[in-house]
Amino acid sequence: MTYRRLIAAACAFVALAFALPAVAQVPNPTSITAVPARAKPGDPSKDYPWMTTIHPIEAAGYVEEEFFYEGTARRFNTTDPMNGVVRDGGHKYKTRLIVRRPKDMKKFNGVVLAEWQNVTAGYDLDAMWGGSYEHIVRAGYIWVGITPQRVGVQQEPNGLKYWSPTRYGSLDVTAGGTITDDSLSYDIYAQGMQALKSPQGVNVLGGATPKTLIAMGASQSAGRLGTYINALHKTLGGPVDGYLLMIGGARVRDDLNVPVFKILSETDVPGQVRSRQPDTNKFRHWEVAGASHSSRRTSMNRGPMTKRDGVAAAAPECQYPTYPRIPMNYVLSALYDHFTAWIQKGTLPPAAPKMEIENNQVKRDANGNGLGGIRLAEFDPPTAIQTGVNSGGRFCNLYGRYEPFNDAKLAQLYPTHGAYVKAANALTASNMKAGYILPPDAKESRDRAAQSIYGSGGTCAQACHLAQDLLDASYFYLGLSKESDRMTAQLAGVVRTIAKGDKAKADRDLVRWMAGLKAMQAKGMLSDASSGELENGANAVRRALI
Repeated sequence: MTYRRLIAAACAFVALAFALPAVAQVPNPTSITAVPARAKPGDPSKDYPWMTTIHPIEAAGYVEEEFFYEGTARRFNTTDPMNGVVRDGGHKYKTRLIVRRPKDMKKFNGVVLAEWQNVTAGYDLDAMWGGSYEHIVRAGYIWVGITPQRVGVQQEPNGLKYWSPTRYGSLDVTAGGTITDDSLSYDIYAQGMQALKSPQGVNVLGGATPKTLIAMGASQSAGRLGTYINALHKTLGGPVDGYLLMIGGARVRDDLNVPVFKILSETDVPGQVRSRQPDTNKFRHWEVAGASHSSRRTSMNRGPMTKRDGVAAAAPECQYPTYPRIPMNYVLSALYDHFTAWIQKGTLPPAAPKMEIENNQVKRDANGNGLGGIRLAEFDPPTAIQTGVNSGGRFCNLYGRYEPFNDAKLAQLYPTHGAYVKAANALTASNMKAGYILPPDAKESRDRAAQSIYGSGGTCAQACHLAQDLLDASYFYLGLSKESDRMTAQLAGVVRTIAKGDKAKADRDLVRWMAGLKAMQAKGMLSDASSGELENGANAVRRALI
């Protein structure tokens, strides 16, 4: 190499060194302990992991394991949003993490998804696991939920210590009650990730060392991660290969040495318009039209667990019917795979159109639905008003709006069933080509279109709408089962029978479908909680048929 080339290389190295924050080494926890489940979920002793998943992951070849980890954490001052500083250290903590991984680690794809557990509802919630658990299992990811905040551990009545003193009484993320502002949470989360990425002593990943670790969080947790990225990455970013911000999170600095992916629902877009930033080789931003911040999947994931675990949750009383039926999980699943290829191979994810904005609000078509963004076939061709906007009681602004079109309007839009299916399948094919959904989800979307009653000339009254909602829920609760295709097709037949007006046959077919649920439950293919939700939905349809 010539002298001139040596000088040029040295200058480039210096420029890079100044452009990127130096990433410090994050300490490992001083101790990690496996904590087995000593009772079945729902047992009065509550000696099992908080919110044990309702999905039958064991039947799908996955295991769920809980660990406590402890050490000493530093307290950070993040008043300067771009330069967090250590205030002091040596504060003792003890918290937990929960691992869902392949039982046969040969099926591990090398990527760990480390979720900062969301505590907006007053307790730990595995929002992103529920958001796309099917693909996590299907593709061999390991999902880990980490609990770094006071609310999740020590706030009454549903913090871990209060929910089960027997199991969680020793946990503390407040240094004995002396630090209650979560300023320790960043270091606690980072040390949990360090235990995953570079284990010392107990390996919580079944003996594996991951190739890639993605730090991720939804909503409030995305906000916490936004602070982590901007103010603390240079201190705590060592274990992290990429950051995923879902339905929230700040505008991120542009000098990071790892990529950041942000995905928003329609609800989130107006509040993030001013902080939108262009895609770069280190940043991607997707927005999903019609999706709500708190989705129906979140409700279906959380509802059975709160019932089982004795957590009171009041039903929302909102201005409009809630929860658009937009399967944002399709987009999230594709994102995981794109993000992995981006981190490991440098393959940039596809860019995506943004929601159209006017006067800081989403622009809408004649139906009231939003324009722009990633548009799934369950949104466009339209069959309902589906928006990210609602109002009313607590959290209603996060639940979105869903109001199906009446029969006359649907008949006008889709004079034949084939017309609807053709339009839906064309958009699904376009989304798959663009990289916004994966082939298994494209198949499910095509199945949904084929099973729908749009354009079939039937009448969809109360029982029909309840049956359609039950079918939508079945895709969620049966997502890991080999019986999913058969059971959803059978239920779709019930919907068509109701629309044709044959109530007696619909009821008989529904009773047979419920017997199928019981058989799956007996074989361990469906949890008690999930079976109960589907049975409740089926009974609601039967009552409406009378």
